[in-house]
Amino acid sequence: MPGLIRFRWIAIICLILGTLPLLKWGYLQNKDLPYFIAVLALLAVFNVLSQGLWPREDAVKPKHVLVHLWVDLLAAVGLLFVSGSANNPFVSILCIHSFLGGMLLRQRASYIFGFTVLALLGLLQFETYLDARVTVAVDTSEMFLSFLSQWVLITASWFVSHYFSRVLQENEQRIRLLQDRQHQADRLKALGALTAGFSHQLATPMNSLKLRMERGLRKLSAQEPSVREEFEKAQSSLEECVQVFQHMASVFSRSSQSELQRVEVEKLTMDLLKVWEKENEPVHIEKHFMEEALPCRLQVLAFSQTFFDLLDNAYEASPQGATIYVRLFKKDSWVVLEVTDRGEGLSQEILSRLGEPFVTSKEDGNGLGLYSASMMAQAAGGEFKIFNNSSGLGATAQVRLPLEEL
Repeated sequence: MPGLIRFRWIAIICLILGTLPLLKWGYLQNKDLPYFIAVLALLAVFNVLSQGLWPREDAVKPKHVLVHLWVDLLAAVGLLFVSGSANNPFVSILCIHSFLGGMLLRQRASYIFGFTVLALLGLLQFETYLDARVTVAVDTSEMFLSFLSQWVLITASWFVSHYFSRVLQENEQRIRLLQDRQHQADRLKALGALTAGFSHQLATPMNSLKLRMERGLRKLSAQEPSVREEFEKAQSSLEECVQVFQHMASVFSRSSQSELQRVEVEKLTMDLLKVWEKENEPVHIEKHFMEEALPCRLQVLAFSQTFFDLLDNAYEASPQGATIYVRLFKKDSWVVLEVTDRGEGLSQEILSRLGEPFVTSKEDGNGLGLYSASMMAQAAGGEFKIFNNSSGLGATAQVRLPLEEL
């Protein structure tokens, strides 16, 4: 918005400086001079008000930009109307308005502004044509050629700026997405490093405590069942803590140290699925795999663990006897693996933080499986996400990995 205001001041100054040449060359008549000055004065007043009363830059909306551009366009057309209309050599200034509309406005507003510029240009040309009909020895064929060139220039200005604006917007969205992914990856790696440090520091005292509790249990007599029961519960909780820390440490170790190997994902996934089906019979799985080879570079152990975790999650979330859907396909330059369940889905609060350790919808879960999936995908240059199905039934876990060209 400040750029539009500065540009308008420049335009006002240029128009003031061009008043005398317009009068000298006959494009502006003396009787129309007061109107010309009045339009410039109103434009200057609008600019002053815009600087003092317009919303802050972070609060500016597309409709505010549209209002500014419309004011500038109407002022330019009004000045051209009293200074030669379409015959005025400065009619090309409408190209600048068309360019700004295509660059600064989005979607429907951009199209509306573009059609407005062409409609006003048509009015100026019609006024010029009416004046030419009462003028002797005017070649209307040359006039129509000039009119056509004006339409082409203004339309081309809008189209080019609109096209490049859309390209820039797509690139900006892509950059923002990459920045968000990098931020999430850095946060997950920091959590992994922190957990690995905790695991290393706490491993010795936890193991020592575990041994002391085992000795204490052996020394307890059978005459004290209540005390023995409390010790067994404490021992179980301690073992659970040890497993959590070991799991986190192993996830971080696999994600940061394992080498990427070139594998055929469809073959690996099919073999892993057969193993999981055999261990979880009876289970209903519907498979949709592409027949062509899908080579990727990934950490085989981490990928295998991630796939098993996703299948376990889908199995636990689905009702008894429900079908789990596994899809593996190619999309552009990505290999996409999807595991879909028919459960109750996930809340938006859980979805917004899913993948972080200890964020889960399970009562006895710890969120480490999804954390491991995120780390595995990022280490391979891909991404991992979960979303509720559009049908409103269940959720889909998706792993995207970059396809390695043969």
